[in-house]
Amino acid sequence: MMFVKPQAISSALLFKFDLNALLFHYSTAAATARTHLLVKYLINSLGFSKQEAISASAKVGYRIKTFNNPDLSVNFLKQTGFNDAHIKILVSKSPDLLFYDVENTLKPKLHCLSEIGLSGSDLVNVLLKDWEFVDRGLDNCIKPLLNCLRNVLGSDENVVTVIKRCSSLMSYNNHETMEANLSLLRSFGCSNDKIKNFVLKRPNFLKLSTKKLDEMLHRVEKEIGVSPDSPLFLHIVNVLAGLSQDTVNKKIGIFKSFGWSDTDILTMLQKLPYCVARSETRIQTALTFLMKEVSYKSIYIASHPSLLTYSLEKRLKPRSRFPQPISTQFMILEEDTSSTSKVDLATVGGFKWMRFLVLTLLLF
Repeated sequence: MMFVKPQAISSALLFKFDLNALLFHYSTAAATARTHLLVKYLINSLGFSKQEAISASAKVGYRIKTFNNPDLSVNFLKQTGFNDAHIKILVSKSPDLLFYDVENTLKPKLHCLSEIGLSGSDLVNVLLKDWEFVDRGLDNCIKPLLNCLRNVLGSDENVVTVIKRCSSLMSYNNHETMEANLSLLRSFGCSNDKIKNFVLKRPNFLKLSTKKLDEMLHRVEKEIGVSPDSPLFLHIVNVLAGLSQDTVNKKIGIFKSFGWSDTDILTMLQKLPYCVARSETRIQTALTFLMKEVSYKSIYIASHPSLLTYSLEKRLKPRSRFPQPISTQFMILEEDTSSTSKVDLATVGGFKWMRFLVLTLLLF
């Protein structure tokens, strides 16, 4: 058996550590030099201030492997429709794009969008909002996602509409969840047309987790009592899915503190679910004015929930300056329609005219 002297082992380890230190020092120095070149390029070529350039280059740091002609990326972006200001914004957010392979990365992905009709200023605006989609795989993410959207929306034109409305869909890297959500909605009785029309208005809906969507679908049908056949069904699901249970409970608690019954709250949700999406402060302020200053009853507000969405200063207060008798008579008729049978036809006609007048002034 051969023995190695301890001194020899120590010398070998010392040499190895010195070599690693040297390599680390070299790589660090090289990265620092490349960062310096990037800062200089950002200032001289893209109009960055020194501080802006340092801040942007810090987002890349040691990931700069090479500095081979960033003008290739810049020139391609200009050919696509980006101006100098747009490019500066993009590079500030994602300086890595200066080092993308134009032919194998940038061009194929942007071409994929132009094929469905997203081009020119629309393409520029979408990418300015969400450049992260360039980091997604073309074949395993971007194309499957576009195919999924095309299947539910029926045309490339509708796909473009949705992407313009919700650019973050392009960087969504889980088209399987999107497809699972669509299958779940269909299994719940939602028709393709209903899903399509809703997604066109609320495309973020597609990014819900399938588990949460399933919970919301059952909750709206069972607890709130709205059938999947209802035009408002998906709207209510969308509102509740965007709020935590604790937030919903707090907001419902505000309504109940003003004397609202469960029936009143359900009526409001069934008519205009987005009332619950308003902030707690705005709900509190609106209810204070409508119920304490104008003396509206909860049953009336629940039946006319749009009152809760109007601006207090610009709409509600100016339109509340009506002669009290008219307002009172209007409320009596609205809250107890059965009493109209005891009023003569002339009076009923007058009430109907007053109702028309008040509604016109409230709504317009």
